[in-house]
Amino acid sequence: MDCHITSTIAEHLRVNRNARVVKWNARGMGGSEGGNELSGFAEWIGMRNCEDYKDIFKEQVLKFVNDFPSARGCDLFVCGYSAGAIYATTIRLSGDLYAQCSQVFSHPIKYILVSYPIGAAWALGLGLTGWYFRALEGLVGGSWEECPHERPADVLILMGGNEIGGWYSPVNWAYYMWTGVLDGKNRQEQGKLWKVIVDGADHVWTGKLHRIGEEVEKWMSE
Repeated sequence: MDCHITSTIAEHLRVNRNARVVKWNARGMGGSEGGNELSGFAEWIGMRNCEDYKDIFKEQVLKFVNDFPSARGCDLFVCGYSAGAIYATTIRLSGDLYAQCSQVFSHPIKYILVSYPIGAAWALGLGLTGWYFRALEGLVGGSWEECPHERPADVLILMGGNEIGGWYSPVNWAYYMWTGVLDGKNRQEQGKLWKVIVDGADHVWTGKLHRIGEEVEKWMSE
């Protein structure tokens, strides 16, 4: 796993939050092993990536609980960058998994979504684009068709100013329409929703990687 952005997030949480971090290569394991967006329809719209993410999430959550059975009140982070930010919004701590680890992870899950590709989401998700959007709306609003009674969740959306562009940019329009919908659905009791635009940051965060950790700490300290 050599994405410098996800590595930056992981290292920040490890050093500053004493977290056990797990990074994975969406193209090197599970149902998506060896594939990319051009391998087939399921790969293009992210179905296999989501399933792989869910499998790893469950595996690693249970591993942590088994390794630290007496731990209580731990924070649980779900992170994603670019298309991975889309897939991260589908992750839930539900059903039997919640029953097994609700005491260890008793705080709301904290979702860190970096450079959510709002301008290209329609192309990445195709028929699932609306489903992906509703998954995120469920986190901030408390319900959607797959989870009518969502548990509280804290959400940080971190974007680069250069990737959004100026007022004339279609990505800018899409971003503010999208975040306007999220604001309209957000319920305060559901959790903390932060949306941050970092001036001068592009999609690969050239020269601005340090700002990711800074913004995570501001969000965590609020």
